[in-house]
Amino acid sequence: MVVFDIPFESVGPGLWLLQKNEFEYGEFCSRDDALECALEEARRIEAANAASDIVLNIEGNDGVWRAFDTSIRPYATRVHHV
Repeated sequence: MVVFDIPFESVGPGLWLLQKNEFEYGEFCSRDDALECALEEARRIEAANAASDIVLNIEGNDGVWRAFDTSIRPYATRVHHV
């Protein structure tokens, strides 16, 4: 599973951190730029390995973290059939 975290608040004036699996992945001038980068990387991973579970954790202005898939729909765990 690959998890991207996109916070609502900046860590400093005009500085948003993007994390991938709890490690810093990049620094961006806006939250939108961080989200765009996360989406591009997530879709690249999906294209290379369709079985990858990818979650975009996005913090709302209410402080609640919500999980989304690469279509920006609420994340639902994939059901794997044998």
